[in-house]
Parts: sequence; structure tokens; C-alpha cells
Amino acid sequence: MISILSIASTFTFAQSTKIGLKTGLNLSHASTNDHDLQHDLTARPSFHFGLVADFEMSKKLSFQPQLLFSGRGANKSHGDHDDSFAFNSIEIPLNFVYKPKNEKGIFFGAGPAIGYNINGKQEGHHNGGHDHDDLEFGSGVNQYKRFDLGINALLGYQVSKKLFVSTNYNLGLTDWRNSNPTWRNNIAAVSIGYFFK
Repeated sequence: MISILSIASTFTFAQSTKIGLKTGLNLSHASTNDHDLQHDLTARPSFHFGLVADFEMSKKLSFQPQLLFSGRGANKSHGDHDDSFAFNSIEIPLNFVYKPKNEKGIFFGAGPAIGYNINGKQEGHHNGGHDHDDLEFGSGVNQYKRFDLGINALLGYQVSKKLFVSTNYNLGLTDWRNSNPTWRNNIAAVSIGYFFK
């Protein structure tokens, strides 16, 4: 991560920089190596919003880090019992973006994504009843992890010099819990953004 940021930063001082805002919808789900559990897991809708920067490295290539508040998690349904695992997270995608037509048109990119879970809760529904518990973070067995690492890929359209729309997929690489089977969080998202400059 430090190497990527160092390489990108060498280009930013001589080139133009844009700062903006973005927001949109998330559809997060969990992948697991437990085949029985796979059938019980479904996607959880949420949202994201935050800051986006664009450091121009050349006329067609830019480095685009983001700082987002993002909802993550998954839903689990088994028989008459439904559970929802919800996380409030800070997400930092570090994308390298290629723009064939520079200011307007299609763009695409990829890069690593760092996540940090601020808090989380598990809600359950069973036979008309409802319960919820705060998720416990730490390094103990069955506790949840704060940090998350993923690979992000994006595709978008630059509507104007300032306005853009995009879709992205964040593939989780690390387990969100200290347990077996594995649980990894993946997020599909659609966004709209606006650069001030």
C-alpha cells in the first residue's frame, strides 16, 4: 500500500487535482467455504457516501483514492429463523483509473481497498420474535475483525467535467471473523459523484 501511494504521489504535484463527493447504494453479501451455509446467505442492501479525489498522472490515467462511510454485511435465512449481520465501516478504495476520452465518456479502473469496521450488530427474527446484539470485535474465537482488505474494480461514465456515475465490485480477501468456516464480505455498488473543480 505504501509503495502504491508513493508511486502515485510523485505524479500529483505537477498535474491537476480534483476533489469531490460521491454517494450511492451498496448490495453486500458474504462468501464462505461452507457449502451448506452458502445456500442460507443472501445480500444486504445499504448505502455509502464520502470523499473522492482524482490525481491526474497523465491525460488518460489518474490515481483516485476515496474515503467513504459504507454499510456492509449479509443476511442469513435458515428455516423460520432470519439473521442480519450489519457493519458500519470506513472504506478506502485506492483505484488507478483509465479514461480513454479524458474529460467525458467511459472510464474503468481497479486497485486495493482497505476497510475498517467501526461497529456492527446482529439482528434475529424467529417465530415473530426479535432480538439484536452488538458484534464483539477482537482476536478471540468467533470475534469479528476490525480491518478488511479487498480488491476493487470499477466501471463508470464521466457525464461532464464534474459529474460522473459509476458501478464497482469490491471482492473481500480477508475473513471478517476469527472462526471456521470462512466469511468474506463482497460489495456491489452504484454511485453518483460530483467534482468541485
